[in-house]
Amino acid sequence: MRHYIITISAAIAAMLWLPSCRKPVAEEIVSPDITGEWKLESAESLGENAVVKASETIEVSVYVAFEEDGTFELYQRLDERRFKRYEGTWTLEGKILSGLYDGKKSTPWASPYAISIEDGGNALAMSCMSTNQAGQQDPAAQHHESSRYVRTSIPESVREEAY
Repeated sequence: MRHYIITISAAIAAMLWLPSCRKPVAEEIVSPDITGEWKLESAESLGENAVVKASETIEVSVYVAFEEDGTFELYQRLDERRFKRYEGTWTLEGKILSGLYDGKKSTPWASPYAISIEDGGNALAMSCMSTNQAGQQDPAAQHHESSRYVRTSIPESVREEAY
């Protein structure tokens, strides 16, 4: 009888111990779908679509299209009559968005952005990420600019007038 109790106790201990030996399953980070066309709705450091520069207020209007092939088109008007067009490539690793402007030097964006999709896929929140002195992303650093884009088509007039 004592032999059975020891055997049963050992079997119960093994059943309780074995599951704890499994390697934890890594939580998969799913990248949000940002493809499509967006319009800047607001930006925290810019206020209500305006940026203060040398004691003057500048009206800001921005549209961006993120294509599935990893390219983007950006249309930006900063207190001008016409939009300026920029293009390049973007990458999304998890929830970190970064990119390069096309041109002679393939200039990187000023900073990567932590992003999230909100309102059932109709809003894109972006927070500028600080970098350390080595140029590496510093997740512990404070975000110093945040913006919100809404999903909308870029008007044909914006595309046509851009230079």
